[in-house]
Amino acid sequence: MIPRQYVNPLIVSRMAFSSSAAMSSDNKTIKSWPKLTLYGDLNMRPFRNVWMLEEIGFGYHHVNCKPWSKRAKAVHPLGKVPALLVEDDDNQQQFVVVESAAINTFLGDMTREIESNKRTNDDTINKPSRLLVPPPATRLRAKYDSLTLFIMTELDFQALWIHRKHSDMKNVFGEAPIAVAEAKRQFDKALDAIELELNDESGYLLSSGFSACDILLSNCCFWAQQIGWLARSTSEDEPSSPVAGDTTMPKSLSPKLASYLAQCRRRKAFITANELRKEQVSERKGKEHHRSKL
Repeated sequence: MIPRQYVNPLIVSRMAFSSSAAMSSDNKTIKSWPKLTLYGDLNMRPFRNVWMLEEIGFGYHHVNCKPWSKRAKAVHPLGKVPALLVEDDDNQQQFVVVESAAINTFLGDMTREIESNKRTNDDTINKPSRLLVPPPATRLRAKYDSLTLFIMTELDFQALWIHRKHSDMKNVFGEAPIAVAEAKRQFDKALDAIELELNDESGYLLSSGFSACDILLSNCCFWAQQIGWLARSTSEDEPSSPVAGDTTMPKSLSPKLASYLAQCRRRKAFITANELRKEQVSERKGKEHHRSKL
């Protein structure tokens, strides 16, 4: 594995959603590993992408930055995170991929293509491709895309993000308790629906095993546990009193979902990504402490 590097952010133009004319290289498949730079705070959605990058096992750069910062605005038209800068020297192109689900799907597709190209060029390579994202135009890919969009729309955007906007960031977006309460009901219904999709044999959402959509689902569940929307233990052990500061009861955690989340947490790539997140938090606290001494 190529060593991970942490560098100052590159000075790049806003390439996401660019209106420039199509280049001849736009439709060329990436055949070898490009330089990858991920922008974003690991306490937010960019954590999903670091987890995915660790699953792939290829080196990357990480630029720690908050939404709406100068660094974020350099690569995202709205200054949001995450954003992935891809520098493909072989095809002489660089471009930006935004949205955590789109980034992970791109990474999975690219990994499969590069590994397939290596096997084609070297008959001695028999290592199977890491099927983190299924091949296009397959039934498995159709399910992957359906689950990915369901998670992002029904769990993330219409539920968890509503809470963050009108609770954690109420000083920016204003308080909206009715909207937050409805978002919690939306979360409960959507989680019930997607829990039924967990495959009994593989233990994950897809029959093929762990995939990028499991990163999204488990991350949303961990997020829900942090804000008191989802119990941290199974219903037998969960106290009956409401979470302090919340007007609703946390949704009970079924044994099946608890087992699923536990096996996601045990993955080596998750553990590594979480350690990187903790390092970021520790570094930030150190800087804040230093500033308080000035």
